[in-house]
Parts: sequence; C-alpha cells; structure tokens
Amino acid sequence: MTTAAQSLAQAVRGGLVDTRSTLTGQVSVAAIGASNIVHRVDKADRAVAYVKATGMAAGLDGDDSVARERLVVGLLAGTSIVPTPLSLSTESELWLAPVAGASLADLSFAGDASGITAGFAALGTTLAQLHRTPLPAQAPRLRLPWPLLDHLPPHMDSAKHHAVPTLVIETARSWPDVMAAAAQAWRATAWTHGDVSAMNVILASDGSARLIDWESAGAGDPSWDLAGAQMLAAALLPGQVEIAMARLRHAYRAAGGPAAEPSRALRCVRTLCAAYQVAVGAFTVDRQPDYDGSVTKLLKDAALLADTHRSHHVLP
Repeated sequence: MTTAAQSLAQAVRGGLVDTRSTLTGQVSVAAIGASNIVHRVDKADRAVAYVKATGMAAGLDGDDSVARERLVVGLLAGTSIVPTPLSLSTESELWLAPVAGASLADLSFAGDASGITAGFAALGTTLAQLHRTPLPAQAPRLRLPWPLLDHLPPHMDSAKHHAVPTLVIETARSWPDVMAAAAQAWRATAWTHGDVSAMNVILASDGSARLIDWESAGAGDPSWDLAGAQMLAAALLPGQVEIAMARLRHAYRAAGGPAAEPSRALRCVRTLCAAYQVAVGAFTVDRQPDYDGSVTKLLKDAALLADTHRSHHVLP
C-alpha cells in the first residue's frame, strides 16, 4: 500500500520537490480519495502533483482502475482535456500534474450560478472533443453500468448490510424492461469519460473545461456522459436545468458532438447509479444513507423516468 511518506520520498527522489523545502516543512502530502489511494503533494500550499494507487475497494472488481487511467491518459495525451502524466509514474502508481482552474463543485460552493451555467457550455465543447477523438485498438472498454449487469460487481456486495443501498439495487432489478431497453440501445462507439461530476469538471481561466479522474473511462456509449451531465445540472442548478443543458447541447452540437440524446431508459439507469453512489457515500461522512431524503428523491426521479419510458413504448 502506498503511504504518504512513500509518496513524499518519491517526489524528492524524482526531483519534483527539493530536499531543502521538504526539510523546512514547505512540502506536505495529504491523503484524499475513497475507493483508490490518492495523495496530493503540496509545496508552499500549492498542489504540485496527485499520486494514485489502486485501493482495496477498487481492486475487488478485478479491474485495476489506476492502470486503466494511466492507459487512458496516455492514449489521450495531447488532446488538452486530460491531466498531464508525470515521469514519476511507476507500474503501481500514477502521478499527474494538477489541472489549473476551479471545479464546478467550487463554483457551486461559491454560489456562482452564472459561472456554473457557462461551465456547462464549456463542458459541452470538451465532451464533443472527447467523443470525436478516434478510438485506438488499445482503448479499454467502459464497464457497463451496474443496473445493466446480470451480476453485481464484487464491491457492491456490502450493500446487503444496509437497507437503503439494497433498496436501490432491488429497485433496478424490479424494472427489467427498462434496464433491457437501455442495454439493447447501448453502443460502445466513442471515448466516454463515464463519471461526469462536479468535482471532475475543471474550468480554466480561459473558459475551457478539462476533465479529471479517468478511472472509469473507455470505449462506451457517449450518451452516458450526456446523461451524467443532465444529472449534474439537476444537482447544481435545480431551477435552471434546461438553461444549463441547452447551453451544453448547443456547444456540444456546434463542436460536432456525435452522441444521441440520452433516452429515458438510459437516464433512469444513470439516476439509479447516482442513488447508489449517494447512499454509500453517506458512510464516508459518518451519515446514514438517505439521512436527508436525497436517495428517496432520486428513486422517485428514476421511477418517473421508468414510467415515462413505458408510456412511450406501449405496443399499439
């Protein structure tokens, strides 16, 4: 297991930080992240690198997500939408340069609604660039969302110990028609980020957007990223979802984005995934799942999407 001390020693050996600054306390290493081990190396209170190593939870599924991110970032290097890999990376660690700018989460905390709306336009352009980038033969395949799988990933086995995440899983299993429709329409035709979230969208001072955390990325259905963006708009701008998404769609189409508008079935799947993430994420902040009713709301949203899907797919 990679420790903060080991990351610090590697930063010194690799020349990323100097010994003098380290000995005088100007360099520090902070542990962040959840499923994977992530350290941020700071010098004079500024991030100089992020270090990733596969954690126990991520490794349970037999998919080395850090190795995946190393491969994806390498294949997409030069596109200006991925972080820059550093030469300190090893077979077991991925070192990345920080991406300058503010995340959509930062803007949300600051209450900057206009900045967030502009950020959705920038995100549309970036997603179009990603989805139009040719897929090389070495590109890994994006893992199907868990509601579309016959068997759940091993890391989800712990859900059986709590009623709320179990309810989310049981809800997905109770709508086989909707899940089947989403699975049948899934087309792995383009680079897909797979985890469009507030923390993962970074807006630069020039108004452009870059994406971080490529652990889930690969050849997938680009509509999945658009479904994720719509979930993000609902979370950050509940009263202005259509405005934010209109700006994203306009920028996406203007930049040649190829993805079809996500179907109601696919959006239902994305909402169920979000409900599960929220449910288990509560444990990381010492809360009970659904303590604020957020999981219940997401399940209601998913049910509405499922019902609307069925109403538009009734046989004559």
